[in-house]
Amino acid sequence: MAQFKKLLGKRIRYVRKKNDLSQEQFAELIGIDPNSVSRIERGVHYPSLDTLEKISAVLKLELRDLFIFNNKESVEEMRAFLVQTATDIGVDKLREVVRAVRRVVNTN
Repeated sequence: MAQFKKLLGKRIRYVRKKNDLSQEQFAELIGIDPNSVSRIERGVHYPSLDTLEKISAVLKLELRDLFIFNNKESVEEMRAFLVQTATDIGVDKLREVVRAVRRVVNTN
């Protein structure tokens, strides 16, 4: 069971960092103290179900996606990445991305 706590903690840390949140910012958003976030991410303590629900909401993930321990991105994470990238890049790069996506989609 200790291994499961560590895997869950690593997953939460991984997604939190991908969202550019410090432990302090994250703790404030989910309503717990930063030391508790640290203990959860180190696998020392399990978060409560209420805290897990808050974590998934803040990280914009389905609750089940917190339990993907292979550090592969969930469908929601991939979609969010594409949307954010499309929003951030210039028009010329956006056209290149759209052409590339169309090539991939149209080859299947």
